[in-house]
Amino acid sequence: MSMTGSEMIEAAKREVEGMSISEVNDKLQSGQEVVVLDIREPDEWEAGHIEQATFLARGRIEGNVEKMIPDKNTLIVCH
Repeated sequence: MSMTGSEMIEAAKREVEGMSISEVNDKLQSGQEVVVLDIREPDEWEAGHIEQATFLARGRIEGNVEKMIPDKNTLIVCH
């Protein structure tokens, strides 16, 4: 049985831990290995982005994230 969009969002929220902006900033400032993926639209990226971020358009995550970040223990923050 397939899920609706709302059901998929709720399932993801149960499985994926969230972080506040200040928590992400603290991790970046402390030197902890964190990969920040900016998954916004290209024009949003061009208008401004987090310095340490890597642009990876939302529609390309599934096909590219394992190549970009092979270590499954790496903390990934999607913005």
